[in-house]
Amino acid sequence: MRNFYFFSLFVLISFFSTPVFAQEEAEEEEQEEMEEGKHSLAFVLGHARIGQGRNAEGEKQFTSVPSFALDYNYWISEKFALGLHTDFLNENFFIESESEGTLIERERPIAPAIMGTLKPGEHWSFGLGFGGEFVKGGETYFVTRFAIEYGVEIRNGWEVLGSLTQDFRANAYNVTGLGIGIEKRF
Repeated sequence: MRNFYFFSLFVLISFFSTPVFAQEEAEEEEQEEMEEGKHSLAFVLGHARIGQGRNAEGEKQFTSVPSFALDYNYWISEKFALGLHTDFLNENFFIESESEGTLIERERPIAPAIMGTLKPGEHWSFGLGFGGEFVKGGETYFVTRFAIEYGVEIRNGWEVLGSLTQDFRANAYNVTGLGIGIEKRF
C-alpha cells in the first residue's frame, strides 16, 4: 500500500510540473522572436507578366519580363508590418495606352509602393499598398499593389519565400509578378 501512495505522489508531481516546463519553453520562443528584431529586408527574383503587352508593331503578345524586388518592412507587431516594396522590371517593353490607343515603350520601370502587410499565421502574409511607377523620360503611373507571400523560416531570422503580386497601374496596364526570394529579419 505504501508503494501505491509513493507512486500516486510521483504521478501527481510529474503531472503538475509538466505545464511549468511548457510555459518556460513558450517564454524562450517569445524571447527569440524579440531578439530577431522588428526590421526585415527581402530580395526576390521573379518574372512579371505585362497584361497589355505589345510587340514593336503594336500587335498583342504575351509579354513576360525578368524582375527583382527589394522589400523592406518594419514590424509594428507580430502580425502587422509597414514597408517599402520596390519592384524593378529588368527589360524594355511596349504597351498600348488606354486613353489614346498609342504605342508606348516602357524602359526598365521602377515601381516602389508603401505596403501594409498582415501575417495572420506562421507562413502566409497578405499585403496591400500604393505607390508609383517611374521611367526615365516617360509618364509616371499610380500603382495599387496586392501581394501574397508564403515564407518558411530557415534559422536565425532567415526565411525563404514565394511571392505573388498584382499591380494595377491607373489608366495604363497591369502586371502580375511571381517570384522566389530570401528575407532576413534583424
